[in-house]
Amino acid sequence: MIEETVMTAIDPLVAARAEPEDVNPLAARVLLFLCRRHVPVLSRLWRVVLNCDIYCDLRRRTIFMPHPYGIVIHSLAQVGDGVVIMQHVTLGGRVPGKNEAPVIEDKVYLGAGARVLGAVRVGRGAVVGANAVVTRDVPAGATVVGFNRILEAPGHPPP
Repeated sequence: MIEETVMTAIDPLVAARAEPEDVNPLAARVLLFLCRRHVPVLSRLWRVVLNCDIYCDLRRRTIFMPHPYGIVIHSLAQVGDGVVIMQHVTLGGRVPGKNEAPVIEDKVYLGAGARVLGAVRVGRGAVVGANAVVTRDVPAGATVVGFNRILEAPGHPPP
């Protein structure tokens, strides 16, 4: 239920099960194309234009980026299918020199300015609110705001 509400709020085309090529703006489509095919000079140039730093494997994934600006994704991060990534989202390590990255499961919504840091897992259908900072695991279907504040998780009482 939550994931349908979030997807409907993002774009009516997503709710209608449109293809991601029809939903993502041109800038996001070009960014995803270049990231998936590792075009050396063009991908770096496009990342500079959009102020993005994406090096993880996004092949065979449906990613929605309504505003693909300022997105940073660690090279070891795992991003699931049907994930919505808003502008200025960071998926990366927490401790300098330690090579760890988050795991984002399917159908997760990452709000504008969200930070998911360290070796954490964000469960299927979770919602990470705008400017939230996540440094611990998030159960499936939960909503996170602020600094690790879980508001709701189906079947789990709020902490």
